[in-house]
Amino acid sequence: MTKIIKLFYLLIFVFILSIPVLPQGYRIEVKIEGIKDTSIVLAYHFGEKKLVKDTIYLDNQGEGVFEDEKKLDAGIYLLALPNMNFFELIIDEDQEFSVSTDTTDLLKFMKFTGSAQNSIFIEYQRFMAEQQKKSGSLSNRWKLNKENPDSLETIREEMNMLDRKVKDYWNKIISENEGMLISSLINAIRPPEPPDFEIPDNIVNKDSMRWVLGYNYNKNHFLDSVDFSDQRLLRTPVLKAKIDRYFNNVLIQKPDSVIPEITKIVDRCRANEKVFQYVVIYLLNNFLQSNIMGMDEVFVSVAEDYYLSGEADWVDSASLVKIRDRVYKIKPNIIGHLSKDLKMETETGEWVSLHQVNAKYTVLYFWETDCGHCKIATPLLLDIYKKLKDKGLEVFAVYTQDKKQEWINIINEKGYNWINAWDPNNTTYFRLFYDIYSTPTVYLLDENKKIIAKRISVEALGKMLDSLF
Repeated sequence: MTKIIKLFYLLIFVFILSIPVLPQGYRIEVKIEGIKDTSIVLAYHFGEKKLVKDTIYLDNQGEGVFEDEKKLDAGIYLLALPNMNFFELIIDEDQEFSVSTDTTDLLKFMKFTGSAQNSIFIEYQRFMAEQQKKSGSLSNRWKLNKENPDSLETIREEMNMLDRKVKDYWNKIISENEGMLISSLINAIRPPEPPDFEIPDNIVNKDSMRWVLGYNYNKNHFLDSVDFSDQRLLRTPVLKAKIDRYFNNVLIQKPDSVIPEITKIVDRCRANEKVFQYVVIYLLNNFLQSNIMGMDEVFVSVAEDYYLSGEADWVDSASLVKIRDRVYKIKPNIIGHLSKDLKMETETGEWVSLHQVNAKYTVLYFWETDCGHCKIATPLLLDIYKKLKDKGLEVFAVYTQDKKQEWINIINEKGYNWINAWDPNNTTYFRLFYDIYSTPTVYLLDENKKIIAKRISVEALGKMLDSLF
């Protein structure tokens, strides 16, 4: 019996050894006609970046192999050639295949073996290239026939047919390749299709109503087709482009419009930890770097909700300190909020309060006497002040340095007869409350001392004041 048992276990052991081990890494065989004895690069998309993953040397037949024991993260990759030309391929579950092409026309001669998804992807690229040519031709015909209504109607019908053909092709790929990356990609790039809105006859301005309905539909459905649980989208240009367009172009660029949508989208991203991290990082940087006045309030909201709350556990302590510092300096001067009062000494030794200034509009102006930009901007501000003072404009000019006599001399020499104030010991913490890190810095306050505008040029201030008055 013992011999039988030993023989049984021996047979099991031999059987296990005979089971083939499935490859865990990747192997991509490459053959490119037209180049030889040179290096090519395998890179991948990450948002708008293109990062190098691997490099190989093609032999004198233009052949080489990318391979490694570790699998690649799924996404859209690029094969970059020495002449800066490149082509794209999909890396998904199947990572053992071959690709061949010719440098005379990479797209035309490209062929994949062992990767059905890449074969679909290359046909998709060829199809889209063909449709783009047709679209360009129709656009040119439209320009040439602007004065011919009948021709324009014909061209419009052809454009609609072309649009329908593309959408039908997308739908076919999505339905036939469920679960594949190509399906997720095409689904993500699809724009929403608003319905034909029925506007009641009693509406006076139907175009405005149609715009409002269209905007709301686009806002509510623009990201419907994006699968935020699909981590593969991170290594493509699609996800970043889609959220970038949504937050910077689709939405009205006002904090009250943007902040509620951030909450909705981030909640959808919680389905995947990596996607959540990527989108939250994108939102923080996007609104920190925004050039649109007032959007720093969105940065504060993202920072407080996800970083300072502790949710962004990937952030190191040094970065968190910097984020907290920016929030601390931006939060007191958010547009639409009441400005921080400043009680300062004037050049004559009297005391003045910003909030006690009686004016329809108050320009809060931080400047220096020896600042090159200030020497240009301050006289321009004086011209604006002289023109609008009698209409209700006042200037509260804060000298940010401590050279009193130099300051007084410039005031008298240039005739800066507005409210001049200084705080050489920074007892009012004006640098903190108004985020003063350069001069000149301009704020515009309403009659209740709420912030209307900030960090704008004096030229822009003049145009704004002309409009307001």
